[in-house]
Amino acid sequence: MKDAPDPVKLPKGLAGVSVTDTRISKSDPDGSLLYRGYPILELATKAGFEETAYLVLTGKLPTRSKLESFTEGLRERAEVGPKVFGIMRELGQDANPIDVIRTAVSALGSIDAEKDLPGKQMSLEAKMSVLAANSHRVPRGDSPRTPKKDLRFSDNLLQMLTTKEATEYERRVFERVMMLYLEHDLNASSFTVRVVASTLADPYAAASAGLASLKGPLHGGANEAAMGMLLDLKEPAKAGEFLRAAFKEGRKVMGFGHRVYKQFDPRARICKEYLWEILNRRGGDDTLYQLCDSLEAEMWRAKRIPPNLDFYAAPIFYSLGIEVPLYTPIFAASRIFGWMAHYNEQVGDNKLIRPDSTYVGRSGLKYVPIEEREP
Repeated sequence: MKDAPDPVKLPKGLAGVSVTDTRISKSDPDGSLLYRGYPILELATKAGFEETAYLVLTGKLPTRSKLESFTEGLRERAEVGPKVFGIMRELGQDANPIDVIRTAVSALGSIDAEKDLPGKQMSLEAKMSVLAANSHRVPRGDSPRTPKKDLRFSDNLLQMLTTKEATEYERRVFERVMMLYLEHDLNASSFTVRVVASTLADPYAAASAGLASLKGPLHGGANEAAMGMLLDLKEPAKAGEFLRAAFKEGRKVMGFGHRVYKQFDPRARICKEYLWEILNRRGGDDTLYQLCDSLEAEMWRAKRIPPNLDFYAAPIFYSLGIEVPLYTPIFAASRIFGWMAHYNEQVGDNKLIRPDSTYVGRSGLKYVPIEEREP
């Protein structure tokens, strides 16, 4: 009998390991990020959310007619039925919003009326924003907020997230931040989606798994943790003292560091400008910006670690009047489009993802009857 070849040993977390070919997006340590070949700054300054989502999903910028058809398809499928809201409500006020969305998406896998794969995916993409906006309020017993037919995708999500009236510039900034969250190559949740897709499970199952991965503070939950840290700090002058205490106690400073970006995260740079401009246009108190700027400077001086997208996206959401528990759901409402792009790419040239592992446990043990076992 021929021996099986020795498995290839890889670094923990698959750091630096390429496990698939992709045409969707690419981040590089030099601080660059491409969506389907387009630099992120090019899209953030010139495109809209629906345009960018279509690009990530299909690989091409849409014509006007295709963009209108895509936008209308999302609008037509955005309604979430009372049965799903009822399931969300039953989870209770202490439920984590991501758990609420994940449970709702699982329910949609059984009750959604869409029959073909493209319809299922578009329904999921459209409904995710409604589930995200209501993931905190409905379990508390509040009435759900619903989308309006005449609004763009990002404007609709923002009006469901908060009753605070946003300016035209603030709506534009929110749309841009949504675009920055839309896709980011093979991150934890996108890889999870691809693993589930490789079993040929449906998009609802894959998205449910992606949401579970997104819940962790080392991935999607980082923006909420970063905002909590900024609120605790309160005074920009205390940034250095705060960091020294965190280092001494071994606490992770949320919103800093990235597996890929070592010099700067291009999305964080863009959001830093947006945050400054929002507060500058309002006039008066710019403490939130100064808190971020001081922490960024002190962290770079001490550890040479740059801030990531979450660090500057969180205070933008806060300045827009959005409740902190909704920050990770916003991530999900945007990233669902990236997840579905990865789902399609995986099943388009599929092989079941089933890596090997190195067993380091004991072997050859003999069964001991229960009455003879040592305590």
